[in-house]
Amino acid sequence: MIGDLHTHSTYDDGASSLLEMAEQAERLGLDYFGYSGHSFQPHGEAWCIGPDRIGTYLTEARSIKERFLREGRTLRVYVGLELDIYGRPEEGLDYIIGSAHGFSLGTDGRVFNVDESLEALRFIRDELFSGDPYLMTDAYYDQVARIPEATGCDIIGHFDLVTKFNERYPMLDVRSPRYLRRALEAMSYLVEKDSIFEINTGAMSRGWRTEPYPDSLLLERLHDMGGRITINSDSHHRDTIAYSFDLARRRAMEAGFDSVFVPTEQGFEEVGI
Repeated sequence: MIGDLHTHSTYDDGASSLLEMAEQAERLGLDYFGYSGHSFQPHGEAWCIGPDRIGTYLTEARSIKERFLREGRTLRVYVGLELDIYGRPEEGLDYIIGSAHGFSLGTDGRVFNVDESLEALRFIRDELFSGDPYLMTDAYYDQVARIPEATGCDIIGHFDLVTKFNERYPMLDVRSPRYLRRALEAMSYLVEKDSIFEINTGAMSRGWRTEPYPDSLLLERLHDMGGRITINSDSHHRDTIAYSFDLARRRAMEAGFDSVFVPTEQGFEEVGI
């Protein structure tokens, strides 16, 4: 079975409609497909689904799900949300991807997102963490460890998002013990929480990385810890659904995985890669 649960649409910061996304997934021959629009959070209006649109998003997504079922189409559609640790939860979802995009520091509630831009990341490092990238990554992984409690998620989104720009514009050594210590502590904690980690190809389709999240060493350590995985694209356009999944599956197998977890009406179930 192959599918894609991490996708965005014109309801948040994507470029294709909900129906366009599902129809493209069907054309690609996927077995399942999920909507995971960004949950609303303060200071995230430019890329989140606003409170005035969340009801419409859920209604339209569920209508498409029901239409595909009614018409006997082979693609199974699921309705979810990418819920940030500062986000607003919703009821009645098929699944939740929990994510940490940044830090809320100060008294005004502003969130500084590590994936917004290279300039924003450098500002976070220099102004919030005294120019020390490892203090920044320690704080980031402290946020990642909060994801299950903050979101009640099924899937951990883009575990090492803080390294999005590092391949093209190196800021830190991802093999450094200073970096790995906190990353692996967070990973171990999330494995104990029985979280599913996604292999995420989103930064690849947007030209920032040539490898998916998590990177190869973290993926190997995740396998050694007994972690569970699924494969997602974090697509923001119909043309990048299931982007580079062949590479993602290859990296999973190289790390030692022989199965992934996929959605069913009874919850997530294990199937062979």
